Amino acid sequence: MKFSITLSIVSLGLLVAGQQGETIHCGGRLPSCPLDYKCVPDSPKCTDTRSCAGHCEFLRKYSDCGGNRITPKNCPSGSRCSPDPRIPGADSNMPGICIPNNQPQCHGFIGLSCPSGLTCYDVPDDGCDPQNGGADCVGVCL
Repeated sequence: MKFSITLSIVSLGLLVAGQQGETIHCGGRLPSCPLDYKCVPDSPKCTDTRSCAGHCEFLRKYSDCGGNRITPKNCPSGSRCSPDPRIPGADSNMPGICIPNNQPQCHGFIGLSCPSGLTCYDVPDDGCDPQNGGADCVGVCL
């Protein structure tokens, strides 16, 4: 029982750390990565994170852009820069990600679902907040 409670507390701490942009450790006896992440070995000699240490990375990578930097990066044609919706609390002062204009949308008035393997996220800079009366906000599948 004590081990189960300790493991739950460690898992919650890892999830919160990942949401704040900190490294989430995984592998060996550590908890699995949160949804939309994969465990990547820390050592190039390791091929199986069940037996060695690793860290969690997003399953899908998107080019970074914008943010409060000396020379903000721009997105390629056909995509737009947005705060990363996968990171709660992300805003335009942080580097964002380039989201392709043709990326599938989700939720909204007709309740669209994401294609298999993608997760629906609220778009943070669209002026619609599902937590403040925006029940019909359209999301993006990442």
